[in-house]
Amino acid sequence: MTIAGRLDIDLTCRSGSSASARIASSRPRGVTRMFHGRRPAEVANLVPLVFGVCGMAQGAAAATACERALGIATSSETRRMRDSLLLAETAREHLLRVAMDWPRCMALATDPATLRQVMGLDQRFRQAMAGSGTVFEPGGVVRCDVAAIESAVADLGDLLETVVFGEPPDTWLARSTLADLGDWAHAGRLPAQLLLQRTLRSAALQIGSVSIDAVPDIDDVDLASMLFGENAEQFIALPTWEGRPRETTALSRQARHPLIQALGDGREHGIGARLVARLVELAGLPDRMTDLGEAGSLGSEGDETVDACGDGIGIARSEAARGRLIHGVEIQRGLVKRYLIVAPTEWNFHPEGAAARALAQIAGSGRSDARGLADLMITAFDPCVEYSLAVH
Repeated sequence: MTIAGRLDIDLTCRSGSSASARIASSRPRGVTRMFHGRRPAEVANLVPLVFGVCGMAQGAAAATACERALGIATSSETRRMRDSLLLAETAREHLLRVAMDWPRCMALATDPATLRQVMGLDQRFRQAMAGSGTVFEPGGVVRCDVAAIESAVADLGDLLETVVFGEPPDTWLARSTLADLGDWAHAGRLPAQLLLQRTLRSAALQIGSVSIDAVPDIDDVDLASMLFGENAEQFIALPTWEGRPRETTALSRQARHPLIQALGDGREHGIGARLVARLVELAGLPDRMTDLGEAGSLGSEGDETVDACGDGIGIARSEAARGRLIHGVEIQRGLVKRYLIVAPTEWNFHPEGAAARALAQIAGSGRSDARGLADLMITAFDPCVEYSLAVH
């Protein structure tokens, strides 16, 4: 069982400020009411099934939120397994965008063999984490097959070299200038290279440029007041912070990388930066997963200190592939009383948010390829639901 919905996006292409982009969401509200009255362990295991997109990120946030509400410390091994599953899922989601969506935007066929490799590697990661069936049980302790994970991480690096970068990910990450990016893009025929070639040739790197106004690290107490306060429904459906919509994307996470800074025009970044940010994040994942494993072998981490908001309330965050996922739960007398989620799509596709502003810039650009650029921009923001695009 999964919960979906859709985005309906309408662009009015006119010169200058009269152009507009309207975003309407039919994503269902109140879905989490199905968790009310259930035991926390049941809810934590249901969440990744109900919210199938980025299910590992959903499960990790659910389990952590329940642990904090119950005052249960999370073991360091369990945290590492959740983090490893989350990174493996992020690798899968980014790879699928590069392997499926990017060729589609160029009217090219998707390579079925690449898709099989991506999904097979994802399954290997899950199997290597032998305790993954209980990794989302609040307070659970899991074990994993370290050798199998190390083998899968090595194969992930090989896959990235073969189907995305045409060179080792670490070599690609060392690129830091527009000239470096151009040399790489024109050196091969992989989908990522072809898309950057086309973007460079059409002078579209800066199209849809808007400033990065990232979701900050909001204190748990402040988040709890928004999630469980009288304006909770408004915050969940149309989240803002300090009076304005924010962004939570691969671009906002990778904004300090030299390539992203080189692609910026002052404080603003266009479609080129959004495409490259996904590649930057993808290239760094093998090392991040290796670092997690090495931290476990050193045994240097202790259990997480419980930092509850009080009154049975727990707040948790997961950095999912599409952005920051926020879960809040209230547990009373051993049962879930309230359960609330703010997904990245609500931040990024807010009617006045980053995607709407970037799309309005495209609509006002006067370019004949505005529709294709708009479709590519939506793909770069990567909503977690289907969308329709109308261009007038």
